Amino acid sequence: MSTVLFVCVENTFRSVLSEALFNASPPQGWRAESAGVQAATAINPVVVDLLQEIGIRLGAKTPRTVTSEMIARASRVVTFGCLDRCPVGAKDKGEDWPISGATGKSMDQLRAIRDEIRRRIADLQTRLPSFAEPAKPRARKA
Repeated sequence: MSTVLFVCVENTFRSVLSEALFNASPPQGWRAESAGVQAATAINPVVVDLLQEIGIRLGAKTPRTVTSEMIARASRVVTFGCLDRCPVGAKDKGEDWPISGATGKSMDQLRAIRDEIRRRIADLQTRLPSFAEPAKPRARKA
């Protein structure tokens, strides 16, 4: 299984949205994780609402700090203006999406951010290598 790691500053909004949107319909052989360079103590509660509006449930999620091990495990790293603050190795696997955070935004602006992230994820998914599902053994006829 290959991993896309989404990293923002606090792991409360953009990276959490990205992880959930990606994992709602991941390409075969891929999954997403998220982290922050300075993890906050709680997810921005508006994320739950923004995802529910489009039929995605977030479930339990706590912000976490990005580590060198996470970067090493990831096949791709997507950052939101913090690539220069990520552990070594992120730049070699990464791309930076210039999308603003949630602070001071109206619900309509937050929906626009969600939709922009959704569009970028759809584009990213078309650029990821696909992995064929291993062939299942055929049942033998008796």
